[in-house]
Amino acid sequence: MPQIDTDTRFLAHFGPLHAESVAALCQYLIECRRFFDGDLDLCLVMMVVGERTFAQRNAPNMSYDEWAKTPVVSVKHEAINLQSIADYSGIPRETVRRKLDQLMAKGWVARDARRYVYATDKAKQDLESLTESNLRYLGVLRRAFGRAEENAEPKA
Repeated sequence: MPQIDTDTRFLAHFGPLHAESVAALCQYLIECRRFFDGDLDLCLVMMVVGERTFAQRNAPNMSYDEWAKTPVVSVKHEAINLQSIADYSGIPRETVRRKLDQLMAKGWVARDARRYVYATDKAKQDLESLTESNLRYLGVLRRAFGRAEENAEPKA
């Protein structure tokens, strides 16, 4: 059985949290699919590269405004290469190679001297509408969890 959050308040409000989160995730994935012309593998490879470029430990406590103003090259990216993306995502290595080639042709991904890949400022700019979509998704989650907290019974 998978590890689950055993916070009883979370479990007590699972139904509405699950419904809202799935609906919001579906909307986000639909927007991603449209943006990437139906190619969710291309989207996922870009997401993995982006996640490693702005890894949490390299951008701690960064506000949205700080994130938006910070040039990508000024953030130390985590090392990730073609094989690491394939292993992490479950996408076949050759497919990842083709997707990286597409992303590099768009100018959204670059390689450093060690052949590690990272997202570019062009990706950040061109993908701004998906960042905004992600903010909407996070807002739905924040509001859903806030309602669950408000409706939680006080602990004894």
